Amino acid sequence: QEEDTAAQRPKPDPQTGHFAHELSASLPHQFRNSESQKGNAKPLSPLRLGPRLDPEGGGGAGAASASRRSPARQFAAGQGRGGGGMAAVAGQLRELGDKLGSELPAEAEALAKLLEQAAECLHGIEQSPGSSVMEAIQPCLTAVVRKELLKHQDQDVKVLLATCFCEITRITAPEAPYSDDVLRTIFRLIVGTFGGLADVNSHYFSRRVAILETVARYRACVVMLDLECNDLITDMFRTFLEIVSENHETNVVKSMQTIMALIIEESEVIHQSLLHVLLSALGRKKTGISLSARKLARGVIEQSAGKLEPYIKKFLTSSLAGANSSANGHIDHHEVIFDVYQCAPRVLKVVVPYITGELLADEVEMRSKSVELLGELFSLPGVPVLESFKSLFIEFLKRLTDRVVEIRLSVTEHLKKCLISNHSRPEAPEIIKALCDRLLDYEENVRKQVVAAVCDVACHEFGAVPIETIKLVAERVRDKSLPVKCYTMERLADIYKLYCLKGSDSSTNSDNFEWIPGKILRCIYDKDFRPESIESVLCASLFPPEFPTKERVKHWVIAATHFDKVEMKALEQILLQKQRLQQEMLKYMSLRQTSQVCDS
Repeated sequence: QEEDTAAQRPKPDPQTGHFAHELSASLPHQFRNSESQKGNAKPLSPLRLGPRLDPEGGGGAGAASASRRSPARQFAAGQGRGGGGMAAVAGQLRELGDKLGSELPAEAEALAKLLEQAAECLHGIEQSPGSSVMEAIQPCLTAVVRKELLKHQDQDVKVLLATCFCEITRITAPEAPYSDDVLRTIFRLIVGTFGGLADVNSHYFSRRVAILETVARYRACVVMLDLECNDLITDMFRTFLEIVSENHETNVVKSMQTIMALIIEESEVIHQSLLHVLLSALGRKKTGISLSARKLARGVIEQSAGKLEPYIKKFLTSSLAGANSSANGHIDHHEVIFDVYQCAPRVLKVVVPYITGELLADEVEMRSKSVELLGELFSLPGVPVLESFKSLFIEFLKRLTDRVVEIRLSVTEHLKKCLISNHSRPEAPEIIKALCDRLLDYEENVRKQVVAAVCDVACHEFGAVPIETIKLVAERVRDKSLPVKCYTMERLADIYKLYCLKGSDSSTNSDNFEWIPGKILRCIYDKDFRPESIESVLCASLFPPEFPTKERVKHWVIAATHFDKVEMKALEQILLQKQRLQQEMLKYMSLRQTSQVCDS
């Protein structure tokens, strides 16, 4: 009879290995039945599951390493799930069902051994087996849902029981194996096992991973929606975000993301508690949240951006408007915007007017936070300014004229980061022009910061800043502030030093920066500078320490051809001073030698 039944079953597709009745597409809402919810219970709708797991591929929840296979597992793997092999495994399950259905062992270890045998035998049963096999394994299916087992406190027993339930769900598909109440208890048990994934070295970690992968691959998590396990789903999201770490392999993190995305996509309504758990994992400065959790949350939002968009928009607009501040108090909406900008940018179009309002607000703290947020967004490497954020970018540039010095300094620093992250971005000319306009700022710290920003960009990427802009910055050697003068002279020397190092580069025009030595020489006529300080810069800072003398002479000769009369006179003055010093030193040495001869 078993052979006849096996012969009538559909054959797997030779290309995919999947059965025709196995569906990996969207899982319909099997259990949603208004009459059933009112107490008029009706038979459960079919449970549509994904492709059958390969018993040798380690994908099933009952998978174990080859070194730990029991005889029943080896028998099932060696002889296949059909025909006499499956019948023999079913017979073993009948015996195990009888043992589990009678008085349970007092010791947890003995009980765990029985459940492990049951899990391995269940793994040997094919999906949708014949009636004779189902009849044989029914005692086992009934025994594992005993209250004594479902409420057992031993962790190993819980993991093995969850493993059995995953295999039973696969075997009985497309039919639901248990009633709604039992299924709720089963899912609580399964979700409870996920917490153990935090310790990758723990006992039965591989089984916990197999349970996780089975729930993701067979889309079994969607059944939780039909059972209205909303609190349990929220707890599962929270568990994933708490335990995920860099120690987890890619398949573990991917399964977590798949489960979370499936829940979101199949939900008719995204509950606020679930959204808050997801958004709470976002933010660069969030304490208690790992980088892995942040990446997982961003991956889920990116994968389910279409479904989450209206809910994230509502959250952000209410937060930016100041509504529901108590409910959203533990979530920084600026940090949410920063992360969502990178994974689901179209969601943020709605927040533009609100952030614009923050930039123009009277409160200094609010303007400062918005400047910090936008500065970090616009300086993200490889992330262009969104079209919807163009107006915000213009307002951000205008903060260079903010009445608060700290805000002007912050904007200047962020604009420098923007250019360093991508000096060829379309906004680069606009940024450089805006910075140059602040070279005449009334606050000396702002002028110095602008000099630093332009010179840092020029040194980071040679040629990123136009020569005319560097010449404009060089005029700060005539600044009314001595610190600004000195700093500008030092930074000009840095640029010239880099130019000398890149002198062999054919793309570097020798005339581009040879004006810098002359610009520094002019400072000798500034009453704020001592001649020896100018000479120190020319001797110690203008060239790299390892630069050969021959190359130094070569550059001085080229630079001298660009000197005007004032600069040439300044050079002559320094050389005359050096000559006078040498002559005086020679006189001193001669007198000392004469004195030593007389003493002897």
